Amino acid sequence: MKRFLRIISALLCASFLICAAGCSGADESTTGASTQTETGKGTEADGTTVPDETTAVPDTGTDTVTEEETTVTEQITTDPPKPETVAGMMVYYEDFSSYGDMDGTDAVMKALGWKIQTSAEDYAPSDWTARAGIKDGRLYIENNPEDKSFSGKDGYALMLDENYMKGVEEFGTYTLQYDVTYGAAANSKRYLNIVTEYDGEYYNSYHFRVGGYGNNQVYYAGKWYTYDAKNEDDLFAAQKTTGDGMSTIAYKLLGRTESMDEGIADVFRDVTVTVRVIRGSERVDVLMKTADMPDFVRVSRMSEAGDAYGLDSDMKSGAVCFKTGGAINGYVDNIAIWTGDGDMPADTSVNYAP
Repeated sequence: MKRFLRIISALLCASFLICAAGCSGADESTTGASTQTETGKGTEADGTTVPDETTAVPDTGTDTVTEEETTVTEQITTDPPKPETVAGMMVYYEDFSSYGDMDGTDAVMKALGWKIQTSAEDYAPSDWTARAGIKDGRLYIENNPEDKSFSGKDGYALMLDENYMKGVEEFGTYTLQYDVTYGAAANSKRYLNIVTEYDGEYYNSYHFRVGGYGNNQVYYAGKWYTYDAKNEDDLFAAQKTTGDGMSTIAYKLLGRTESMDEGIADVFRDVTVTVRVIRGSERVDVLMKTADMPDFVRVSRMSEAGDAYGLDSDMKSGAVCFKTGGAINGYVDNIAIWTGDGDMPADTSVNYAP
């Protein structure tokens, strides 16, 4: 019986030892592996942590942008198409009515958008001397002061530059028109006018002189050449006598028959005259009328006999300038330029696009 009890006791001890050894092995096997924590990170054997593959990426506060969302639609901005230059388009119009009375040449030029040309900077043939103002809705020029404080010379003020006029020149034919009223002048040759195709070294000019005659000419390489021809179709602007089928501008507009010699300086003083110049390929026509006349009268036309014939082919570019033709006072109004050779458009709003 005691032997039996020893055997049972020995078996129980052995079982206890086996069980103890098994539990100890299980502890050793977990010591070298990483353990999982509640935060979702594992712990290495050396105590460092490693991220779990299932851990979410932290929110950085920025939106996730897809490729579709990053696509930007390219917007191309284009100017509206420039209208085609056709006959009857208003290129320029100025009636001086929107400024009120104004004194001071610089202030007037700034208001009008004109620029006085100088011989030093702009290669003008001469420098400006006149005083300019706006009175009663007209441009006033004083270049022959009563006190003789200065001696008026030719002067040029740029109105429209070459780039602006390029489309008009390419179109081929255009009309220039303006009103002029002369005051006191130093002599019969003085005038106010508007010249075209101007670049300082050359320009086209119709100068209607206060003495009752004119010149349809081109200033070219330092010399004057004439477009019309004497004794041809009574369309020679410089005609100074009336008779034998020929007549002066003074006769055509005022009915005056006397000779327009250079001693008469006041034939057209205080008379408002409208001047119309039509320019085109091999064409330079000049028409004029007074306020009392219902229709224009042609006073000059380009002629093959004129020594300027053919020079117009070299005059296809250039600016438009207002010119003071020496010592004279006067008013200018209603300056207009339009394409073609028809009458001035009823709507004077500028619709030409340079």
